[in-house]
Amino acid sequence: MAELYTKVYEKEVLNYKIHLEILGYSLPTIKEKHLYLKAFFRYLEENKIFTLEEIQPEDIAEYYKTLQQKRNGNTGELLTQESVQGRMRIIQKYFSHLIETETLKKDPASAFIFSAENRTRERIIFTQEQMRELYGKTEDLQEKTILNLAYGCGMRVGELVRINKEDINLQENLVIVEKGKNNKRRIIPITEKVKEELQEFLQSQEKREKNRDEIEEPDSSNLWKQKAVFINIENRRMRATSFVRILKKLLQKTEFGKKMPAENLRKIGIHTLRHSIATHLLENGMKLEQIQYFLGHDHIETTEIYTHINQNQLDNLKM
Repeated sequence: MAELYTKVYEKEVLNYKIHLEILGYSLPTIKEKHLYLKAFFRYLEENKIFTLEEIQPEDIAEYYKTLQQKRNGNTGELLTQESVQGRMRIIQKYFSHLIETETLKKDPASAFIFSAENRTRERIIFTQEQMRELYGKTEDLQEKTILNLAYGCGMRVGELVRINKEDINLQENLVIVEKGKNNKRRIIPITEKVKEELQEFLQSQEKREKNRDEIEEPDSSNLWKQKAVFINIENRRMRATSFVRILKKLLQKTEFGKKMPAENLRKIGIHTLRHSIATHLLENGMKLEQIQYFLGHDHIETTEIYTHINQNQLDNLKM
């Protein structure tokens, strides 16, 4: 890609890169955002727009049309709509940053909605009654804790794998996700009941470790494992597949799970619980923006995908 020759744009690209690094985004994500922002600035230069204040909504719209006609450098095919929307969301997020830092007073991209997903996929959502039945089928503290974190806290399966005991702050009733998607950190409040159940589970884990240490010789190389909240029978961090297996085992004990077609059962995963809590929070009156923060989404359009509501409900929420 040709280099920028406008000093303002060069400085903005660098500053935004530093901003993303401070937020803890992964290197591949920073590289992608940096590349696409630079391409946008290059387009502006080609169209004789040399300052941020000059950028108008019409310029954003024209760039969007340009991307729709752009071809992939490797395949020669037109960029997919998903790719185009993704690039435009990066630019839109950049302008939101400029407003937050008061670099600009008016956001030229605020009038646009670049959907996070255009394909309609069938998503299985448990009802609140079904979740109560699922909880009722738990047989031990570990199973209940998995539901408490995956459903009650909306955690992704990778976050369950990585969570450490130090990430659970029982004094403040908080669960901390140090590295979520794109390495983003978020803080999740928990209820008093969930706190008590987490405390009981962690105490049982400490007892298990103490008993193991009395039998086995301490191994300093395995100390990192002792930080993990979830340990398998081999005394290793539980893998993602283990969480899904436990969920499906619980599901097959429920009446609604027994009636579930095999095709639907195959689609069930920890993300099903995340989709379910998002929908239930909305049903119980939480605002969409609050759910967005709870789930750790950059874009509210992503949260809309998670929540199974009709368009009228959505329109009312946005009013």
